[in-house]
Amino acid sequence: MHIFKLTPKPQSDYRLEVKEIKQKCKLEKHGYRHNKIVYGFSENLDDIEGLQTLGLNIEEITFDEAQLALSTALAERARAKSKIDHILHDREFNGAENADQEAMAQQKLTDLNDTIQETKTSLGINGTVKALKF
Repeated sequence: MHIFKLTPKPQSDYRLEVKEIKQKCKLEKHGYRHNKIVYGFSENLDDIEGLQTLGLNIEEITFDEAQLALSTALAERARAKSKIDHILHDREFNGAENADQEAMAQQKLTDLNDTIQETKTSLGINGTVKALKF
């Protein structure tokens, strides 16, 4: 597994640059963004020089399992939030008795938030990290 670090051009949309990378390399489904820098994962980054010649400011960085864990936890947290929303909607509109499911989902969300915070601390990341779906 390889990790790439993409610094988008000023005043440009990073999604267009990620799209160019996707045409050359097969990317993992999720990545993250921190301080306007996009981090993503790929099994092979063979053509990184080719991407750089296209004008992309991309570089391969040392693989760290914690970064992959952070990306995965961010995706799982989004699913947990969605599940809580569905449970609350079901209770409000259908009168479902699902307090146990809500408690379990809230606990999972709390655990994921703790995991994300610990991982950010271990990676030395301060501030907001945004989950990305490629």
